Amino acid sequence: MERKKVMVSGCYDLLHSGHVAFFEEAARLGDLYVQVGTDENILALKGRPPMFPEDERLYMVRSCRFVHSAALSSDGSGDLDWLAAADRIKPDIFFVNEDGDRPAKRAACSERNVAYVVGCRVPSRGLPVRSSTAIKADLAAPVPIPAPTPVSTDEGLPWRLCLAGGWLDQEWVSKHCAGDVVVLNVRFHPQFKTRSGLATSTQDIITRLWGSARPPPGTTPEGAARLLFGALWKILVSYHRSYSNSF
Repeated sequence: MERKKVMVSGCYDLLHSGHVAFFEEAARLGDLYVQVGTDENILALKGRPPMFPEDERLYMVRSCRFVHSAALSSDGSGDLDWLAAADRIKPDIFFVNEDGDRPAKRAACSERNVAYVVGCRVPSRGLPVRSSTAIKADLAAPVPIPAPTPVSTDEGLPWRLCLAGGWLDQEWVSKHCAGDVVVLNVRFHPQFKTRSGLATSTQDIITRLWGSARPPPGTTPEGAARLLFGALWKILVSYHRSYSNSF
């Protein structure tokens, strides 16, 4: 028995599992012929170009195993861009989902004695409902930026970020990764942190001053800075005197 011809039409931009389920449902009724909207027609209908060009969208539709044949609706326009193809192929059924149901489509099929079937948007088992409109809305929505959380075990003491210059034990790092190096310390790693010069001298002084990475309770930021850099200055002076006395 000869199988019936089933025709569908659409943009099929951002091809997703909902499209595949739609093709699968339509293909149960016969051999599936898919008419893909051109870039020009989509721009005229929606006021913007598709995210994927027509040749790429056609390639993806043709790759679906439920599709018997697919072509661009290059000789039509608007919601009825598929009419010229329907007159050539002479489908028995024109299949749409609930979102694509239009009176003009019904009328065009009635004039050609083509059965007009409206399917339900039912995802494949275990998969969520998908639609191009919802996906594009999700892509356009602003992405919330979570508040930064400390990853260092010595919270309260910021690590230095060297944008231009800084200390680096290049020989040690090159043993693990040869070539040019950009240091970005995003997770606490004591050995790497100590050898890469990420403010370790400052942290050592703080620990010697206060016994931990945090200043005493009640210490203002200005007071902590004065104590810290005062201690650093005394150490630098001591080192300088020791160095000078050695000659």
